[in-house]
Amino acid sequence: REMEEKVTLLNGPNKRPRSSAMNEAPIAVVTSRTSEVYVWGGGKSTPQKLDAIKSGCSARQVCAGNTHFAVVTVEKELYTWVNMQGGTKLHGQLGHGDRASYRQPKHVEKLQGKAIRQVSCGDDFTVCITDEGQVYAFGSDYYGCIGIDKTYGSEVLEPLQLDFFLTNPVEQVSCGDNHVAVLTRNREVYTWGCGEYGR
Repeated sequence: REMEEKVTLLNGPNKRPRSSAMNEAPIAVVTSRTSEVYVWGGGKSTPQKLDAIKSGCSARQVCAGNTHFAVVTVEKELYTWVNMQGGTKLHGQLGHGDRASYRQPKHVEKLQGKAIRQVSCGDDFTVCITDEGQVYAFGSDYYGCIGIDKTYGSEVLEPLQLDFFLTNPVEQVSCGDNHVAVLTRNREVYTWGCGEYGR
């Protein structure tokens, strides 16, 4: 997380005033800016440190789908890569404009200049939101999870902005295997995708 300074006063609001003779200097707490990402599974029984993200970048949020992974960095960039088990056909869920199986984290260049705040991975699609609350989706639209009624066919290979939320910014996104739920800043919930079993 970004380096921040938190100041805690020794004399809280519910405490008795202390003697004025005591020096009540605030205590500064500095939080580290660095973070590390570990992956395991797919034949690896112990966590392995991931060093492939651009040098100097620290992870802010990670998300694991069935076929791929995504990381949002402190610099608010999005990185995606395929599940190491492989063997799964890709449908554009990595957002790099193709169906290639990138086995190491790769920056989603189509989102360059967008401050990505959160990402969520479905089975074969990805949805992310920006600081401004705008929504981008890419990958399989087989179940309608891209949210554009298959306007661009069954696969969207690079991030596509959802115009539906242009005037209704999104605060949070969560993807199931085949459906999506978002919470807007107006505290409204929207869902789309596969509605089987009432999801």
